[in-house]
Amino acid sequence: MPMPLLLALLGTAHAETELTVEQAVAMAVERNPLAQATDLTATIAGISAARAELDRFSVRVDANGGATAGVTKPWDAPSYDTTSASWDAHATASAPLYAGGAVQASIDRARAAAASASVEVTLTERDLARAAYSAYWTIKGYELQIQATEEGLRAAKEAAQIIADKADAGLSAGVDVNRSRVDVLSQQETLLAQQVARRSAELELDRLLHLGDEALVLTSPPPDPLAGAVALPGELLAARPELRRQGLAVEQADADVRLARSAALPTVSVVGSAGFGAAASGGGPALDLPTLGVSVPPADFEPGDVVRPAADATLGLQLQWNPFDLLRTHQAVRQAKLAAQRVDAQNTFERDRLEAEIRTAATQLETLRGRYPIVHERLTLARDNQTIMQDLYAQGSATILDLFNAQSSFRAAAIQEANLTVDLATAELDLVWLLGADLGATP
Repeated sequence: MPMPLLLALLGTAHAETELTVEQAVAMAVERNPLAQATDLTATIAGISAARAELDRFSVRVDANGGATAGVTKPWDAPSYDTTSASWDAHATASAPLYAGGAVQASIDRARAAAASASVEVTLTERDLARAAYSAYWTIKGYELQIQATEEGLRAAKEAAQIIADKADAGLSAGVDVNRSRVDVLSQQETLLAQQVARRSAELELDRLLHLGDEALVLTSPPPDPLAGAVALPGELLAARPELRRQGLAVEQADADVRLARSAALPTVSVVGSAGFGAAASGGGPALDLPTLGVSVPPADFEPGDVVRPAADATLGLQLQWNPFDLLRTHQAVRQAKLAAQRVDAQNTFERDRLEAEIRTAATQLETLRGRYPIVHERLTLARDNQTIMQDLYAQGSATILDLFNAQSSFRAAAIQEANLTVDLATAELDLVWLLGADLGATP
């Protein structure tokens, strides 16, 4: 990236927002569009489950109406009006008395799918929470690196001034002055790269929290490093929602088996129908025309007479069974059973994977806890050694190579402690996350 572009990126003015790690986690869950989309998916699944409850009943209302206008003229008789109109409305309801368990299996499957969608909401929120605190401590890591580099840069500038003063007094070579200036410029370039990296990480956190393009002031300090072994609970996975999801997958697979098996069994339903209907006719001649095959109204029918509405109702049982579909049903049942076995195997694999992940995280955390006092002591000694070497060089009792080595060792130790501090803070939260705790209220 060109230097002017880097400077422009760092120099752009932005609104500042103070943010703790707890606030970052809460905002990621509340404001990220992915969480909102997953919540809507769960709502849709809940509606589908409610519809499955209603599918055990079937109610249909039919309404029909029509009218025709016309005139009929027999060959040897006067013409007559054949206009007619009719309407009817019927409601038909049915409910299965026996369906081989298909109805309940469909309901159970829809309920498990709705519950699984709710678990997905929890999983999405947890993933967003983890992404938020990881991004937060990534930024804090760059801030600690910047602080370490700035401290090293100050020491390098002081050493460069000492070298320049000695060169002016004829006590050191001009090449030492050049080397010290190169070292200062190199550290300035490193500092600028760290500042740009911090800004890029800040933009990523802005995107995650849906803040736009705001400059963040992260106010949560690194936690005090703990010491000692990590204590794990007896049941590692008691709070992990992934196990709930796997259990719901087993329930869905069981419902699929019952649903496939029900296809081989007959379905008995009760069906009822009730309605009204009426018709009107324009009338016609009271003639007996059997040879023409014409149906005519009775002799007392007058044109324009209306048949009064009549009601009708039926109630009966309906049996449906296809004995020729048994082979296909057998294959469907076998397929559903194999799918259930696959889900069970995946459940076992998931448990093993999650437990191994937790134990690995605990081991890594213990390692980081053990390394921290060593790295911190190394930084303390490196800082003291840099100061001592700078004084010795000023007195002429150390070479410039000794001074540069001391400065390099200090910078390496400072960066190492900065990285370790962030790794330790993230590892502490990672273990809490892996154990299934709610990070919304966890510092």
